[in-house]
Amino acid sequence: MKWLLDQKIERFKKALMKMGWFAEKMMIRVIESMESRQIVAAKQVVEDDDMLDAMEVELREEATVLLGTYTPTGFNLRFIVSSLEVANILEKIGDKTRRMAQLLISFYREQSASIDPNIVRMAKNVATLFRETLGVVADMQSERAFEVCTRDEEIDELFEEMRSELTNLLKEKPEQSERILCLLEIAQELEEVADLCTNVVESVLYAVSGSNYKCFRDQMKLFKKGEGVLFGDSD
Repeated sequence: MKWLLDQKIERFKKALMKMGWFAEKMMIRVIESMESRQIVAAKQVVEDDDMLDAMEVELREEATVLLGTYTPTGFNLRFIVSSLEVANILEKIGDKTRRMAQLLISFYREQSASIDPNIVRMAKNVATLFRETLGVVADMQSERAFEVCTRDEEIDELFEEMRSELTNLLKEKPEQSERILCLLEIAQELEEVADLCTNVVESVLYAVSGSNYKCFRDQMKLFKKGEGVLFGDSD
């Protein structure tokens, strides 16, 4: 029975990675749209989000079958539970990528509008972080998970720079408020995608080690269990 479960787990992992690569492709299309005003690419991202949602549902259904049929323990149990969380996070990343695509479509209605180069740079950094995150999922390596946490802090700093720059620009050119606020929201979505990447590697660390970790600023720290908030000794 164990060999059969191992086969099913490997198949499940491949499906999870397929979902991750699909989400990454959506992010790449957003960057293509930023760089060359490709509205077609942005529209494709909006359409692709439905496929990503379907993948998450399918993974959840398969996980239910695995848990109910094989009653896994140890790493296999932690992997399935963590993978469900990862799939949910990937779906959220897809939602944010879709929102960025929708903002770009609206932004390009103005013929002369162009994306701030710093936004494009931030988007590329987030895409790189996302790829590294998927690598952590594929390899199940805790060392690389810590690196993702460190890189997230760099994205946070970029976002703070962009927010300061765009806020000042909004004061100087209030007549361009719609365009500036659009850029600000795109930057916010990118920053949140980076935060979600840290949530993914936190789940991987749980699967690998059985311990809960949380990314605080630029460090991944072990989450120490207290006396219990929900499941204490007393009812």
